[in-house]
Amino acid sequence: MTDEQYIDIAIEISKNAKYPFGAIVVKDGEIIGRSDDNTLMEKSMYSHPELEAIESASKNKNLYGDLKGATMYVSCEPCMMCMGAILYEEFSKIVYAATLQDSNDNYCPEMITDIDVLAKYANNEIEIVKELHRDKAVEILKSRG
Repeated sequence: MTDEQYIDIAIEISKNAKYPFGAIVVKDGEIIGRSDDNTLMEKSMYSHPELEAIESASKNKNLYGDLKGATMYVSCEPCMMCMGAILYEEFSKIVYAATLQDSNDNYCPEMITDIDVLAKYANNEIEIVKELHRDKAVEILKSRG
């Protein structure tokens, strides 16, 4: 599958989630973690989709601490907390659709951070693909805001 196809899955999850955010974890061409509807305050205010997808991948594949080289696809740019988890797990790639500013403007207040600055703290090389299918994700934020 392509980045476009994977990001569309994350965006589709955001469309059906209680809160309009979604994420998947892909490793070796397989979706191994999904946030589905357990996002943002479903269990806790810290239950962001990136963290739910990481937890799902870890449980489903018994990969606790072994997500090195995986890719995170997320409907909205990761916040500082989620970016920390992504860096901690040594993902090799992040693909996101809407920006934190888009969420701030259309759905809820966000602490705007610079993802490139945060990525400098990675122990490994991390590729960041920004704003892929952004328009689709922004429409969902607008419809729920």
